[in-house]
Amino acid sequence: MRTKHIAGLVLLGLLWAANAFGWAFAVCGDSRDDRDGIFPQILSAVDDSDMEFLLHTGDMVNSNSPGEWDTYRETTARFRKPLRVVIGNHELYGGGTPEKFAERFGLPGTSWSFTHKDAHFAIVDNAKGTFTDNTLAGLDRDLAAHPKGKGGITTLIVAMHVPPRTGGIFPHGTVSDYGEQSAKLLAILKRHGVDAVLSGHEHMQYVEDWEGVLVLISGGAGAKMFPFQWYGYYRVDVENGRVRESFRRVRPANKAR
Repeated sequence: MRTKHIAGLVLLGLLWAANAFGWAFAVCGDSRDDRDGIFPQILSAVDDSDMEFLLHTGDMVNSNSPGEWDTYRETTARFRKPLRVVIGNHELYGGGTPEKFAERFGLPGTSWSFTHKDAHFAIVDNAKGTFTDNTLAGLDRDLAAHPKGKGGITTLIVAMHVPPRTGGIFPHGTVSDYGEQSAKLLAILKRHGVDAVLSGHEHMQYVEDWEGVLVLISGGAGAKMFPFQWYGYYRVDVENGRVRESFRRVRPANKAR
C-alpha cells in the first residue's frame, strides 16, 4: 500500500510540474492573398520555437477552389507541429460548405473542441457572421462538459473566425442583431469562466478585456492589413490557469528588415 501511495504522489507531482512551468501556442488568421510571404514565415517561426501548435482562425484561402487549397497544402506541408483550424467566411465562397471544410480537415464538424494539456479549446463556427441559438447551445454544452477542475483542466479558451461585438470591436459582415447575440455569448463565457476568445476576420492585431474575458484578434497572416497595422501573429502562454499574449511582428519577405 505504501508503494502505491508513493507512486501516486510521484504521478501527481509530475502532473503538477507539467502544468506549473507552463506552455505556449501560436495564433494567426487571414493568410489568404498572401503576396508578401507572411504565412510561411509564421509557420517557420512556430516550427522553430517552443510553441506547441498553431491555431489558425480562418480565411486560409480566398475561395473554395482546388488551386487555392493546393497552395495552402503546399505551404503547410513541411510544418511539423499540429495545425488547428477554424472555418472562415472565405472558406464558404466559391461553393464551399461547412461539410466540405470539416471533411477536408478530418473534423467532426466546424464547431468542435479539443483539450491540450491543462487547457480546453472550444471552436465555434460563426463564419456567416452570426451566433445561432444552436451554436451557442452547443458551446454551452461543451464548456459544461469540460469544466475547470475536471480532468486537470485549468484554462478554457474559445476560438472563432469573426470576433464578437464588444465595447471596442465592431466586426464587419455580421447580422443585424449580432450585438445581442454577442451579449448571449458573453453570458455563457462568464458562466463557465472562459479565459480567452481568439479570432481573426478583421485584418488587424487587437486585444481587449471584455468584462474579464481576454478577446484577441489576430488577422495579419498575409491578407492586406488595415492602415497602421502590422503583419504577424500572437504567442499565447498558458500557465497555472492564466493566459498571457504577446505579439510577434513579421515583415514582408520581399522588403528590407
